[in-house]
Amino acid sequence: MTTAPIRLSAAVMSHPKRAAAAHALAARFPELNVQVALDPEPDGPPSALRSARLAWAAVAPDATHHLVLQDDALPADNFLERLHALIVAQPEAALSLFAEWCSRTSYAVRIAAMHGHHLAPVIDSYVPCQALVLPAETARGFDAYVEAKVDKSTEDDVALLHYLADRGISRLIPVANLADHDTDVSLVGNNVHGLRTSACLVPAHLAPLPAVPSVLTGLGTVPCYDFWGQYADACIIDPASVDGRVRSSARVFLLEQGITEGEMATELQAALGRLPGRAFLTDRVSDIVLTEVWIVSYLLGFLAADLDGRGGASLDLTGPVASAALASLAPGAIRRIVPVRWLPAVGELLTLLVLDGVRAGMARVPVRG
Repeated sequence: MTTAPIRLSAAVMSHPKRAAAAHALAARFPELNVQVALDPEPDGPPSALRSARLAWAAVAPDATHHLVLQDDALPADNFLERLHALIVAQPEAALSLFAEWCSRTSYAVRIAAMHGHHLAPVIDSYVPCQALVLPAETARGFDAYVEAKVDKSTEDDVALLHYLADRGISRLIPVANLADHDTDVSLVGNNVHGLRTSACLVPAHLAPLPAVPSVLTGLGTVPCYDFWGQYADACIIDPASVDGRVRSSARVFLLEQGITEGEMATELQAALGRLPGRAFLTDRVSDIVLTEVWIVSYLLGFLAADLDGRGGASLDLTGPVASAALASLAPGAIRRIVPVRWLPAVGELLTLLVLDGVRAGMARVPVRG
């Protein structure tokens, strides 16, 4: 932890078509003198990299850290106070403040929440940069790095991943995210992803950050969900990859642990039999998707309990932070295949199934030691 004073500068990256939103967001933090970085080639091919370069270069001369917000970021309550505490605790890290609810990192957030940690590693194949803080010198170096080493058609979040990896900068996220994502129209075509909501939003008073926040470490394989193809996957450690992992099959991983698909299917049917509103749920979500959500939940429970080493005895599934993180899993997974008007009701029912799946996976881990 640092005792040096934190001096934060900030910028909002945007496109001229969304300049009004960018300036409105900047005006929320007058104490930061937030700069607005508009795409210098607004008629060029859609790309966030151009405005990102300007935003990261807009570091105040005396700043110790620099915050960049995208114009559709929604800062959480007590944003600056919570952010300051976070930077004091992790002054050398790249701090993503938002994880999309079906990203790889969202599963790291869930495992961290179940273990009671305050910070989790960022493990996506990009750097979540809806709201991102870098040490000032790191921020200042990004533009030159892009100019020298990055194809200009690269997405800004991918360029940031390579830049931070090359510099050996650790990438962390607060389990209780400090920002959400607006649902406005994307200018770079991301609306096809469906709603991109936070993995874990919790009011500040329910997620206080201690002076020395704990960080989830030792994370090996993590669950992940392919929301395009609707598959339950597992991300396996791969030192050769810039993001450190490669995607594999959740079924294959679980089978290697002695858990068969047939066993999971039997447990799923039992869980569905206990589920209130089953008819409503199965009328709107196919058996195929229910099975995939069950398997990824099962894998989440297994891996979280296996990391604990006590068969999951100390894991939290019901506290405010863990509850919020687990409640976002199902709607995040199905947001492209269920109409928005049904998503809250379907997501709520599916969350009951997720919790059953997590507990079933936890129960398969033997106590060690």
